[in-house]
Amino acid sequence: MDERMRVTDALRYESVRRALQGAAQKHAEAARQASSGSRLESPANDPVAAADLARVSAQKQRVDTQRKTVASVAGDLGLAEAALAESSDLLARAKELAMQGANGSLSASERSMLAKQVGELRSALAALGNTKGARGYLFAGSQTANPPFSTAGAFSGDDQEFVVDVGSGPTGVGASGAQAFTTAGGRDVFQDLTALESALNLNDPVQVAATLDHLEADRAQIGEERGRIGLKQEKLDTSDLLLEDASLSFAESAEKIGSADPFEAFSRMTELAQTLERSVAVSKQLLDLGSLWR
Repeated sequence: MDERMRVTDALRYESVRRALQGAAQKHAEAARQASSGSRLESPANDPVAAADLARVSAQKQRVDTQRKTVASVAGDLGLAEAALAESSDLLARAKELAMQGANGSLSASERSMLAKQVGELRSALAALGNTKGARGYLFAGSQTANPPFSTAGAFSGDDQEFVVDVGSGPTGVGASGAQAFTTAGGRDVFQDLTALESALNLNDPVQVAATLDHLEADRAQIGEERGRIGLKQEKLDTSDLLLEDASLSFAESAEKIGSADPFEAFSRMTELAQTLERSVAVSKQLLDLGSLWR
């Protein structure tokens, strides 16, 4: 065999080898998709689809992170609303005590006992004002690391709004202790309770009666902050629904990009198996290797 024939045979062998290798790889990939249901075992399977899948997965992860943020701040708002509801109940009880103390028939000792109860209500109210949530003290504004109210009700927080991104841009989701309990909202609730306690200890029914309107205004002030919190909770609920829809949409997109239809993959595997068999047969003829395959 001369040199040119050897070169021609080598090229023929290489051409057949590559054709068989390509057919075998296609068959193996179809078999993998049929068994795993996944079209993308690695980026090399389909670089464009792999890039799309990475992009969609990143978008879904970002949306899921936002949903976790929404759940966290919604939980804090729920705690704050419950604390304000209890605070309103405490003030209702304080008003009942004031109405009793305004009765001219009560003795000084009886008013003194009522004063003690009012002091206990003030301490309980301060404890509610120091309610903690996932991000710290809920009514402290931006000063979440420290209790905003002393036992006497002195406020050391601020009225800065807590802001997060819930998918529609920066949104205020904090509860304002300043608006609910201090003169920033109209009246100092703790001072009004202190005034009632002092009037009872002074055995002055007229001064006790004068606190009734203030206590009612205090409850209305707390109610206004509860109303603001309710609006924020509704906004968070709406944001969560939209984010949930977006997350599901991204998940569906990722499924479409990365998954393989089992029936289609099996049919393709069968078709490629037949193609591979035909390629082997043709290769035998081309290379005259029939004896090696028997």
